[in-house]
This record gives sequence, C-alpha cells and structure tokens, in this order.
Amino acid sequence: MGIVVAGALGVFSLRITSYKEALMRKFAHSLSASAAAGVFASGLAFAQAPAPASAPAKVGVTGLMHAIHSTNDVDKTLAFYQAVFAVGGQVRPFASTGPQILTNSPGATLRVAMTQLKGAFNFELTEFGNVERQLNKQPDIADPGAPMMKIVVRDIDAVVAAAKKVNAPIITKAGVPVTVPTSIGTAKAIIMRDPDGYFVEAIQGTPAADSPEGTIIGAIMGLTVGDMDESLKYWNGVLGNEFTADAKFSSDAAMLDLLGLPKGASYRIGGGLIFGSKARMEFIEIKGVPRKPFDLRVTDANASGMALRVGHIRELLAKIKASGGRVLSRDGELVEWSATVRNVFVKDPNGLNLELVGSADPNQ
Repeated sequence: MGIVVAGALGVFSLRITSYKEALMRKFAHSLSASAAAGVFASGLAFAQAPAPASAPAKVGVTGLMHAIHSTNDVDKTLAFYQAVFAVGGQVRPFASTGPQILTNSPGATLRVAMTQLKGAFNFELTEFGNVERQLNKQPDIADPGAPMMKIVVRDIDAVVAAAKKVNAPIITKAGVPVTVPTSIGTAKAIIMRDPDGYFVEAIQGTPAADSPEGTIIGAIMGLTVGDMDESLKYWNGVLGNEFTADAKFSSDAAMLDLLGLPKGASYRIGGGLIFGSKARMEFIEIKGVPRKPFDLRVTDANASGMALRVGHIRELLAKIKASGGRVLSRDGELVEWSATVRNVFVKDPNGLNLELVGSADPNQ
C-alpha cells in the first residue's frame, strides 16, 4: 500500500513519522507539481513539457511504483532477503487509517519494510495485524495467481550458497542452477521459496558498465496465469499495457527442471514492459499438472501485488467494473488518500492484488 516511486527516493522531513507516509507525501507533491510543470516520466516524477492539448492523458497504467508481498512475519522475511540478496530495509509501523479503507480492513494495523531491488524497482514487505487473515498459504508453481520475484544477480553461486545456508526450500529439481532461456537471454537460474513460500527465482546476469553495486542488478515481476489470452485482454485491453505472449506451449526439459515440473507438463510465457516504465512483468501459463486458484486478500500472508501509477483513475475504475473486475477497497470505490491522491485496490483475473494510484484531479 502507499506510494513508492521506483528509483531514487530523495530526502524527506524527519518530522514525518513513517517512511511510507513520507513517500505518499512526496507523490502527492509530485501530482501537484505535474499539473503545472509536466507529466510523469518512467519511474520518477520529473517535470517535463506539458503534453499538447490534442493528446489527452492516457486512461490506464502510466508506470510501476513498487511490488508488494504480504508476509507471515515481516522481520523473518526481511532477514531472508537481507541474508540471501543483501537488500537493505528496516521494519517500521505505518500509523495511518488509509490502509484500513484501502484494503477494507477496519481496525487493521500495518508494519512495512521497503526494500530496493537495485536496477529495477522497490519491493514492499508488509505484515498486517489486528485483523483476521489467512496464514501459511503456499501455492504450487502452476497455480493461477502464484507470484514469483525474478531477481537478476551478479553471482548466482554466492546467492545459492546463501540460500542453502538459511535452508531456503529449492524448487528446481536439480538443486543447482540450470541453463535456460530467460527474458535477459540464456542464463543460469534457480527457483527457491522465501519464508512465506513466495517463489523467488535467481538469474545470473551480466553486469553492464552502469549496473548498481551489490548482489542485485535487476528484477522482473512474475505471475502464473490461468489463461494467457484472458490475462492479456485485461492487462492490455483494460489497463493499457502492450504485453505479448508465445502462441504455442513448450516443454523444454531444462525449463521443466527449473520450475520443478514433471515430464508431460508444458508452458507458455508472455509479458513485457509495464507501460510508462522500464519494469518488466512476466506471465507463465502451465498445463499438464493439477492447478488450483491462489487468490488471497491484501491482508493475508503471502498475498502478492503491485502499486501502479495510472491516468484518469475514475474512468479506469469504471472500465474495470464494466469488464467484471473485482474491486477490493471499501464500498468498491476510490479512496481519498489525500487532497491530491486517489487510490483503490482491484484484482487481476488471476487474483493478483493491484493498487491503482492516480490524481484527485479529474483531468489527470
């Protein structure tokens, strides 16, 4: 929940009691500034020349803010990512009633750790309290709605050693990295689970000259889908992305090993860049094995999602409702987060929780 702009975060007033609240205020300030000075650029709110009057603002996604992972125990999950991937971050309470309305969870409390997946986007770890929630739910990799964070790393062998040191469950059948086709080219990769059972894929990257220092040099948000074509209709036709997908299913033996799938299973992959950003989303549809929906409330442990910046949020919400999409926020309506920000939680067709964040100005 809340607003996090991917990339450089800036410096905020120490009087603001919460890191997330500081980021929300920064975003609200950006909205106000953009009305006079320009439009949002990929990843950060930069002042640009205003769009011509003949080019109305887009109704739909205009950028990624951050990925979201609800946890059983945020301290334990953060410790895993710190030990295996050397991320930063600190658990902080988020003292605001906004998330209660946004998630339709009256009285809920919230603790948050914001981490940065360098070279990509921010990854928000949350833990809700004082609310009934499902715990310890874990999907199988073929289940529609199963999330996966694909983390591109500088040294995969060091990551695997760190994962085994903390006894992370390894999904890849060989138990070691295997060479497979990926969206960054043919590379070694391995899939594991974090303490909540969330799938994490480590991919060996080739650092560029301007790659960030440290273990992580990039990341991709992954999702198992129930029906690729229906998912593309929603993500493209409703949300306004331009994703594509393989036309045919494949059964590459190395990929089945990576995914922990048996012979006889097959898969096809889709996705692309989230509109207005450099962040990549990747879908996989799997058949030939049992599947069951993995669909959790925002407050449930191991629920997954992302915060998306959108244009004309009122029109977009109406479009989502008209398409039969589910709205999670109180009364199925926009939340008045601040004088300048409106947001709402909705579900994609696979059960992924999407926080849509837009302007209070009906012209944006």
